[in-house]
Amino acid sequence: MSLTYSNLINGFDSEGIISEDVLRMPDDAAPSPHVFQGRLELLGESANGDATVLRGSLPDAYHHLPEFNFSFIQSDDYLIPTQRGLIITDESTFDYIIEPGHIWLEDGDQGFSRASLPFALVSKGNNALFNGTLTFLFNGETVSKVWYQITQETTINTRANLWGLLDAEYHPESIPEVGQIRDAFQQELALRFPTQPIATLSEKYPGVDLSAFGSGVTPEDLAWYGVIVDGVNYLGGCNTRAGTYTYCEWMRQPSYSVAKSTFPSLALMRLAQVYGPNVADLLIRDYVPEAAHSIGDWENVTFNNALDMATGNYESDAFMADDTGPKMDEFFGSKLYADRIFNAFDWANQAEPGTIWVYRTSDTFIVTRAMQNYLKSQTGGDDDIFTYVVDQVYQPLGLSPGTFTTMRTSDDNWHGQAEGGYGLWFIPDDIAKLTTFLLLQGGKINDEQILHPGMLAATLQQDPTDRGVPIGSNDSYNNAFWAQRFGSEQGFSCDFWVVDWQGISGNVVVLMPNGIIYYYFSDSQDFVLSPAVIAADFIHPFCP
Repeated sequence: MSLTYSNLINGFDSEGIISEDVLRMPDDAAPSPHVFQGRLELLGESANGDATVLRGSLPDAYHHLPEFNFSFIQSDDYLIPTQRGLIITDESTFDYIIEPGHIWLEDGDQGFSRASLPFALVSKGNNALFNGTLTFLFNGETVSKVWYQITQETTINTRANLWGLLDAEYHPESIPEVGQIRDAFQQELALRFPTQPIATLSEKYPGVDLSAFGSGVTPEDLAWYGVIVDGVNYLGGCNTRAGTYTYCEWMRQPSYSVAKSTFPSLALMRLAQVYGPNVADLLIRDYVPEAAHSIGDWENVTFNNALDMATGNYESDAFMADDTGPKMDEFFGSKLYADRIFNAFDWANQAEPGTIWVYRTSDTFIVTRAMQNYLKSQTGGDDDIFTYVVDQVYQPLGLSPGTFTTMRTSDDNWHGQAEGGYGLWFIPDDIAKLTTFLLLQGGKINDEQILHPGMLAATLQQDPTDRGVPIGSNDSYNNAFWAQRFGSEQGFSCDFWVVDWQGISGNVVVLMPNGIIYYYFSDSQDFVLSPAVIAADFIHPFCP
């Protein structure tokens, strides 16, 4: 169906989600004669709206939007939220992430402008995310009813469509920082990584096997994927149950454990560059006092040991057994910092630090706290280690504002300790900039060395004397980066290492030594690298 002027002004009986195409600004749209500046308030969120659960379960309280009352400004045909990143709500169900949308003029809307924008619901205290779009009419003084729909998610256990038509009010208001917001947004657009549809990759490299990219992943579970070659991000996916997402470039996805590689790992490499490489050898016990009450042995565990998942304190060394076991449920279920850090240390000692790899997200939480306290000891201030990474790395790289917030413990209304092990949300542009910074720019921004070069080289498996902690005979883990050795078993005439980031939902980001980057974000829990690596060899061979 289409959403007509009458539909949005007078209402209609909705039976479910509609095509995303209806929510998209047409290529031939006329510019809006109206200027939107103020708050858009939705009414009756908790009592209206519908949902169809397609997989897993979703309690009734989650079938509705949390209260929506946010400010926007207009810049040309863009409708820009004044607050970006994770927005903590007063609800117990969801928080919000709101991204820029469009406003335009369409025939048949009787002089009203039409607007739409992308948003996401984030499960409270969780990394899981539900992507949606909303739309309405606006004439400079009033707004129509607002149609919203949720048509894509990355949650592992749950799949659901949500939709509804809500009454709304427009509250014009003066926004003093409107010029600053416009300027920052224009710079954000100007710094976007060059992007093309993935189909054009075969035009640049005829014969490349495009089917290798995204292969091995259940199609309906795939959010977006891409290949970065020679400075271009070839992007695919962005599919929803209602067609291609209206705002593919703003489709935000949860990191899950990709955060380990993109936050605490970068934090340690930045601290090492600023304060010296010995930071990696500092002892956890000296910077996290709760270690003294652990049932384990933290006497000689270093920051690097914890980042490598090799503290020697664990229950089982079977692959991923601890991280998916009942004791870890207690850690993940603890929302306050005091409870979380207690459960993070509640593991007996089994081995010397640095000798046995046992994947445990709680270790990343510990080292994140240790780095925060170390930073405070150096500056004498009340520093936050995540804000440090944002200021030192994310902002100078030109990452989107949606990366400037993270999941935290529930202290101070969910503004406590940054998690570290998960809890970020990315758009494809963020992935392109982060990976290029690491793999191709050597940790430099504008010729300034941001990350410690020796530590980065080891992280990328470019230092044969430091492979990290082995996982079997052909895999390794170093500074929160996974690594896999390729060679004759995969049909290559030489041996080389490929490093990658992984998130439990089925997120994979692959940094290859031939300069090619491949990534996909999904909730299929499929982790498939080899077809993409083989296809990348066709573009730029790995072996002489």
